[in-house]
Amino acid sequence: MSKYALLLLLIAAVAQELTVTTAQDLPEGFPKCKRDANFDKCLVDAVNHAIQLLKAGNKEFGIPPLEPLAVKKLVIDAGNAPINLRQTLKNVKVHDMISTSKIQRYRTDLDKHLIICDSRTDRIEMIGDYEMSGRILLLPITGHGRANVTLINTKIEHRLIGEPFERDGVKYMRLKDYRVAFDPKRVYMNFENLFNDKTLSDGMNRFLNENWETVFNELKVGYAKSFGIIFRELSNKLFEKVPFDNIFLS
Repeated sequence: MSKYALLLLLIAAVAQELTVTTAQDLPEGFPKCKRDANFDKCLVDAVNHAIQLLKAGNKEFGIPPLEPLAVKKLVIDAGNAPINLRQTLKNVKVHDMISTSKIQRYRTDLDKHLIICDSRTDRIEMIGDYEMSGRILLLPITGHGRANVTLINTKIEHRLIGEPFERDGVKYMRLKDYRVAFDPKRVYMNFENLFNDKTLSDGMNRFLNENWETVFNELKVGYAKSFGIIFRELSNKLFEKVPFDNIFLS
C-alpha cells in the first residue's frame, strides 16, 4: 500500500471517529429517578429542582437563560366568532414563568414514551412589541406598540409525546410533540397605541380586561401552540443528547 493511500485511510478513520457523538449525562446537580413504583412521585421533586437549576441557562447543552425567557416571535390567531384576530408579539421577554412554577403531578407511560404533568404557575408576564388587527365581539381592533399580557395563578397541563431513536447503538428519546393547555384564574392585558389614539386605546384596554375570560378563551389555543413549540425545542436540547437510560434509571 502506498504512503498516499495509507494517509487517506488514516484521515478517513480520524474523520469517522470525530463524527461519533459522545453520549452526555444530565447537567450537574440534576436528580435522577428510578423506574419503580415511586417513579412519578420522584419526578415531581426531581424536575422541580432541575428547572430551577436551569433558570440561568446551560451553555453545555445550548439552553438559553429561562428567567426571563427571550422569545423572538409569538403569532396568535383566533378565527372564530366572537373573536377574529391576528396578534403578533415580537422581542418578547417572559418573566416569572420558571421562578413561580411548581409541578404538582406526573403520569407517565415510558413504554409509549408519554409523559403528562400538571403544574401551577403564580405569574407569567409577557412583555414585547405587538401588532394586532381583527375584530373582538363585533368591535374592530387594530394597533401596534408595546404590550403586556400577564397570566395569574395558571394551571398548566404538559403532554410530552416522544419517540425513540438510536445513536451508536444507544437508545435516546426525542419529543415529536409538546402539547400545553393553559387555565389561568385571571389575565391582564395592556396594548399601547391601539387605533393610534390614547382615548380609544384606554377604552379598548378597559373592555379587554373587563371581558378577559371571553377574550383569552379564544386566544389561549394559539398561546398554547406557540409555547408548546418553545418547550419542545428546549426539552429536546436535553433529550437528544442524554441517553434514555441516563435520564430514567432502570
